[in-house]
Amino acid sequence: MNRSKKNIIIEKSIELFFAYGIQHITMDDIAEKCGISKKTIYKFFENKSDLLHHIIKSQVEKLKIFILENKAKRKHALEELIYFFNYISTISQTISPTFGKELKKFHSVNLIEVLKFKNAIVTPFVKENINRGIQEGLYKKDLNADEICDSFDSIAKIIFSDEFFSNSESNKNSITFLNSLFLYRLVSVKGLKELHKINTTINNNI
Repeated sequence: MNRSKKNIIIEKSIELFFAYGIQHITMDDIAEKCGISKKTIYKFFENKSDLLHHIIKSQVEKLKIFILENKAKRKHALEELIYFFNYISTISQTISPTFGKELKKFHSVNLIEVLKFKNAIVTPFVKENINRGIQEGLYKKDLNADEICDSFDSIAKIIFSDEFFSNSESNKNSITFLNSLFLYRLVSVKGLKELHKINTTINNNI
């Protein structure tokens, strides 16, 4: 029961923080959203920063699960990477520019957690995917996985820049564009045909 209540607080806090930012949301706002007392929140979390830490942790765990399930579902590396990018893009659309700016400005410790997670989980995933795609003939044979991961890091730095946190719709379009550039950099002639086929299928299902 306590675990369930803790998870509810995290989920409702995610909704508020992602929609309105961090600074203007109080523990009273969260308590009201959850239908509980503020005292109950403090049974599980020391303060807002601690709550934010658990929010990031929960999002990381969800992404870990998605990466494993996505790999099991997909036929090959290219399909796996496309659906990974779609997942990230969908999440980014739920996050207001205010959240990103405030995370960077006022909660640098939590931002460092996000970057550590990228280095520990996302970058190795991308590297493994690239090597798999090369073996499958869907990615160019002469790709250097380490260099491509550096390019991926550069994309991540753009996403976490102050200029990026400006407009949700613009952010969505920017991520889609950057993802496309990254994919076209990877694919071989065989992979390009498969990329067009997958994109057609996705677009027809929208």
